[in-house]
Amino acid sequence: MYKQFFNHIKKTCPNYPEEDLNILLPYFESKKIIKKSLFLKTGAVCKTAAYVVEGCFRYFTTNLEGEEFITKFAVDDWWIGDLQSMIHGTPSKISIEALEDCSLLTIATTDYNYLLQHSRSFADFIEKKFSKAYQSAEIRSSEFAESAENRYKILLSKYPTITQRVPQYYIASYLGITPESLSRLRKKSAS
Repeated sequence: MYKQFFNHIKKTCPNYPEEDLNILLPYFESKKIIKKSLFLKTGAVCKTAAYVVEGCFRYFTTNLEGEEFITKFAVDDWWIGDLQSMIHGTPSKISIEALEDCSLLTIATTDYNYLLQHSRSFADFIEKKFSKAYQSAEIRSSEFAESAENRYKILLSKYPTITQRVPQYYIASYLGITPESLSRLRKKSAS
């Protein structure tokens, strides 16, 4: 589990000092989350971030009519949490739900902030992750201008195993289309 986590860090920051990796261990806790459990609920302050060792999550918001809108998925080797809520101590505007039984390495906000202040290597790693997350958000925003077919192709390139892991109605919600439209897209792309 920690080996996978260290490989993730080294992939992001190849020069991350080996001795600094061991400094992280006491600040991360191994946790299991069962399918359908919420990691974070809308309105709660996010007090934990997590590295997804294994599993699949969905980020979603709910409108006043109770309709859910999926904004993203997080799978193995990704991070979950609401950094805006963590950093500012404000209520989250999203919920994060496990779509499978999941294994995580979690870090509390206080430990996260401590490492940012006391480990230059960790701060550099987080800065690179923020930069990548910002770029991903920019790309995701631009995807809405694409056709549904192109959005589906982009989804499959970003999450190659998603169709085996996630119910079709969640994928349709993420794409902003009906499940029937998704069914037609899937048939078209299979032929």
